[in-house]
Amino acid sequence: MSNSRTNHALLIAAAASWGLGTVLSKYALGGYDATVLLPFQLLVSVLLLLAFVSLSSAPIRGMRQPGRIALLGVLNPGVAYALGLLGLARIDASVSVIIWATEPVLIVLMAFVFLRETIAGYAIACLAAAMVGVLLIVGSPSSATSIVGVALTLAAVLACALYSILLRRMHLSDGTLSVVFVQQVAALTFAVVVAAVDGVMRLPMQAPTSLQTLSVVVGGGMYYAIAFLFYVAGLRRTSAAYAGMFLTLIPVFGLVFSGLLLGETLGGRQALGAVLVISAMGALGVFEARRTPSAVPGPTERIGHEP
Repeated sequence: MSNSRTNHALLIAAAASWGLGTVLSKYALGGYDATVLLPFQLLVSVLLLLAFVSLSSAPIRGMRQPGRIALLGVLNPGVAYALGLLGLARIDASVSVIIWATEPVLIVLMAFVFLRETIAGYAIACLAAAMVGVLLIVGSPSSATSIVGVALTLAAVLACALYSILLRRMHLSDGTLSVVFVQQVAALTFAVVVAAVDGVMRLPMQAPTSLQTLSVVVGGGMYYAIAFLFYVAGLRRTSAAYAGMFLTLIPVFGLVFSGLLLGETLGGRQALGAVLVISAMGALGVFEARRTPSAVPGPTERIGHEP
């Protein structure tokens, strides 16, 4: 498999993992309080990553920038998803999804400002088409909005976008598994401390079902461990702006898994939006694949692969 196709596969797998993890987390909220879901799922993620580290003998000691890597983990998924949960508790899910859908645009803009990554014309067209598709998928927000909730959710999106930029800027030489493991441990520590200080580490108010508990476990593994492994691996092989564009696929996978696992139906407008997002990302992949290695510029010029 070519380097371009490998990047595509990794980033698509990350979007699929986040889409599935979102649906499973939504189902788990039927039996678990949202305020305790983050540390519980991060614990599952850390245990899963620890198993991967043990089996692969991935080096943890001797990492070049462990402190900075850990701080990035506190930023995302620590601070970012804590803010996201706080915001979601104050606004409708449709409003939250619309705000999160702006993350690829923010990554592209921040990559231009901080990394000097400019964007080819076809990439701008593909991103614009994908964003139209995302808007068709999520629909129009209801009137039940909260300024505080919107502000918290926007802050979460900004934290995630900043994470992509900072991680790309570090030019890491350590293994992806080691990096993600250290970040997840730092995020878990942050989540537990915040929950303990806030006094929310309590049992659920109602007894969860076995399926809801299973959703916590599987959702935590997919949303944090698996998704971050795929995304970090893909991000390290391409530009931040290019990697961020694949996040537009998350609502598409969310729709598919919602239909399969929760029985939610797909409307005509949502189907059109899904087709538009998939087509835009497919077109982007075709354009990138057609570029010869000699024509691929460096990360300071355009979206593309590392020389």
